[in-house]
Amino acid sequence: MADRYPMSHLHPRLAVLVLACACCMQAQTDVLTANYDNNRTNANLNEWLLNTSNVNDGQFGKLYTLPVDGQVYAQPLYVHELSLPGAGAANVLYVATMHNSVYAFNADAPAGTKPLWKAIFGATVDPASLGPGYQDILREIGILSTPVIDRDGNTIYVANETLRDGKMAFFLHALDLATGVEKLNGPVEIQATVPGTGWGGSGDASSGQLPLLAVDHIQRPGLLLANGAVYIAFGSHGDDAPWHGWMVGYNAADLAQQTAVFCTTAFGAGASIWQGGRGLAADNRGIYVVTGNGNYNGFDAWGQSVLRLTPALSVADWFTPAENAEWTTDDLDFGSNGPILVPDAKLLIAGGKAGLVALLNRNNLGRELANNTQVVETFQAVPNATMAIFNMALWNRPDGPILYTWGNQDAVRAYRMESGAFNPAPVAMNSGAQNMLPFSGMTVSSNAVVPGSGIFWATSVKSGSLPAAGTLHAFDALDLHELWDSDLAANRDTLGNFTKFANPTVANGKVYVPTDSKQVVVYGLLPVAGIQTVVNAASLTSSTLAPGELIAIFGNSIGPATPTPAMLDASGNVATSLAGVTVTFDGVAAPLLYAGPNQINAVVPFSVAGQSSTAISISGPRATPFTSSPFYSVAAPVSTAAPAMFTVNSSGTGQGAILNSDLSANSANNPAKLESTVAIFATGGGLLTAGVADGAVITASNPPLVAAPVSVTISGQPATVSYQGAAPGLVAGMLQINVQVPAGITPGPAVPLTLTVGGTPALNTVTIAVE
Repeated sequence: MADRYPMSHLHPRLAVLVLACACCMQAQTDVLTANYDNNRTNANLNEWLLNTSNVNDGQFGKLYTLPVDGQVYAQPLYVHELSLPGAGAANVLYVATMHNSVYAFNADAPAGTKPLWKAIFGATVDPASLGPGYQDILREIGILSTPVIDRDGNTIYVANETLRDGKMAFFLHALDLATGVEKLNGPVEIQATVPGTGWGGSGDASSGQLPLLAVDHIQRPGLLLANGAVYIAFGSHGDDAPWHGWMVGYNAADLAQQTAVFCTTAFGAGASIWQGGRGLAADNRGIYVVTGNGNYNGFDAWGQSVLRLTPALSVADWFTPAENAEWTTDDLDFGSNGPILVPDAKLLIAGGKAGLVALLNRNNLGRELANNTQVVETFQAVPNATMAIFNMALWNRPDGPILYTWGNQDAVRAYRMESGAFNPAPVAMNSGAQNMLPFSGMTVSSNAVVPGSGIFWATSVKSGSLPAAGTLHAFDALDLHELWDSDLAANRDTLGNFTKFANPTVANGKVYVPTDSKQVVVYGLLPVAGIQTVVNAASLTSSTLAPGELIAIFGNSIGPATPTPAMLDASGNVATSLAGVTVTFDGVAAPLLYAGPNQINAVVPFSVAGQSSTAISISGPRATPFTSSPFYSVAAPVSTAAPAMFTVNSSGTGQGAILNSDLSANSANNPAKLESTVAIFATGGGLLTAGVADGAVITASNPPLVAAPVSVTISGQPATVSYQGAAPGLVAGMLQINVQVPAGITPGPAVPLTLTVGGTPALNTVTIAVE
């Protein structure tokens, strides 16, 4: 029989944590590597602020620029709430330039603010020294690839090309995130040698040994951090012989230790690893790369192939398209675009200059067969095209992932996966947006799969030769109609010169776009007074509202200039007015947990139950007075339940705000035991069994229960629920759910946990540590 009461009054440490999650949410997304993750999806599915309703020329545009000293090819990286020496915490943007510099900027600072620090890595390489025919890169070569960040180790790893004693050389650096100081025995010169003859003995080999020579190679793919190592890959200078594809690994804790070396054609020619700058992909089975033009024999020559490598960089599996010899002859690199790993599906997507997309089984890539009959699927994603695919993005959705392409002077196209394979007919197209070269940077942002949250961002260029002006576009990610572009209000929003393959970074309501104009351009919601979005306080997702749900309202000048925390009124309930500001739902004042100039946290009144929608209005003094604004009132849909669980980092994902049976906070260092009882904290469960006043503080004596049935799974197995009700010591609407950890699950530091209330699944999945 289920316990009638929670296992204890809320532990003080967690009470502070949960209230902090509910009341003072800040930006939480990290972008630590190229293409957002090691799956290389080019997608941020935790963007809770920007959506299809507020990205328009009236509400969205250029906020400021971050000036730097060179072209920016690398994707900007983002770390939230980094502790800085003597300066507290800040959201930090890292920008690497072709002038061999790395900048750390306060990501939220106004225009003109100096960088937090800058590191400079010496002289750059003049592309003219590579020969008169080399035009792939103009002006200078320094840091071309996207660095990678180890957040736990407080380190950013950077590869650069420079001159050493007048000769080209590659170096790997490990910099402290907060200070930019070199660490971990860096920098080290990247040097490698493998047994080989290369180019039939006419290349760089000597005495049966083939060296990696900087003069013949370029370091373009984004760096990979995996298996405790940093991996760096190399390709050619515009196919100027002799060249090969190379990968080199270093111990991430000590750069003095080289861990692995691989050459794609040690006894042959070509097969660059360049991938249009996309990062090397990785999962728990290995490392994935796609190679370009070159020899192939399925033994020690790996041109035009998708390779799965072990951490020690030996070939474990591969796929080579039947067209490989023809493509090499015609300079149609299959490796012009890097691999995308479909999350949770064991599938891999590859596609190159010929416009052909291959969908592969990661457990069996298929090797080589005539007509490619061994693979899951191939289809022509960019019809009748050459120079077609250099970049793609994937929106992983439970109703079928959507793949985006923008080929050479082609339409923007979206393809949906159905029953494990792509429908070769586009689900959406946009032929109106013009792009003169197929070198777009791109990103998908969404708030998971919340309706109206999906945006496909892409850069385009207005001329067929570079340098040339660029444009940033925002398309509705479902139907690809254009929401906004940077030319609509050109005097305000102009991008500057286009950088090929350079992906925008979307993080926490801003879009950071690399350019060829010695600047990163920052776009976001313009300072228009009013409400911008309403989200669940636990998941930071916007969906329907439920009675008693804790929510956060974000906007500009919606509350008092001085942030004001919750307080109790004369009856002991949470007050409905803070610094004179009130929020009403159909005229009913809501309990307020926090009020500041750009954020108000409230509890949805229980009186919205049974309605299909509710009108939210804010009144009272504001940080900046406005006589009127159409954005101080919004309508929101209402449902019976909209559950979500709180997390430790306030992001709505990751480690849940969970108590172990001894009332200590659950964590990887303090896991729960099998068959023990844990307490989960959530909101959005809807009505409670006993009538409770809005804003009431729940006591431990006879707390009300959640009226709808509650179920929980841990690692996919049902967990017995012993209590489902209001959390003692906190405001009505904050829920505590006690469950028993199933005996048969596999323990681990991040075991998935799901919640369902009244048949409605939670807006987020969290993790629990189990031993």
